[in-house]
Amino acid sequence: MDGHVSLSRREKYQHFFYLLILTIVATVLISFIFLRNYDSPFGNKIAYEMQLLDQKNKFEKVQKEIYPFLQNTYNKIDGLPQKNIQSFVETDIKNSINDIANASKNNNLFDPRGEDYYQLAKFYKMYFEDKIILGKKAENIILFEKQFTECSIGFKEKEQQLTQKNAAISSRNK
Repeated sequence: MDGHVSLSRREKYQHFFYLLILTIVATVLISFIFLRNYDSPFGNKIAYEMQLLDQKNKFEKVQKEIYPFLQNTYNKIDGLPQKNIQSFVETDIKNSINDIANASKNNNLFDPRGEDYYQLAKFYKMYFEDKIILGKKAENIILFEKQFTECSIGFKEKEQQLTQKNAAISSRNK
């Protein structure tokens, strides 16, 4: 009974396809058992892309709404007089700067470009403070020039009085 049994060509193909199908089914079954608890890497991609697109649209909407406000605030700061800045104008500019800083927070933007509004607000605040300092320096220059002219007039008067006294003293001594 130790005879050698040979398979026909058809039986070899059937045996090969049987083993191939068995391997595929076993691989799918094992993959299902081990990977069923993991999230699909492709399932969240569409939702993530939709969220990114939504954030981009929100940012563009906010950008269109706030651009004229940015220009208006800059023009207010740039057009400040060098002296006598009125308090209501100063308050209006400060409120505008705060509105710019909170533009991305008020609209629930999670786009990293939303932080740019905060940076713009910091720049406007710095520019506004520089304008105020420049105005105060201009006022101080005018005040110092006025004090200098008054002081120099007083000095010339004292100098004339001193020369008159010296002349009177020298005429008595002669």
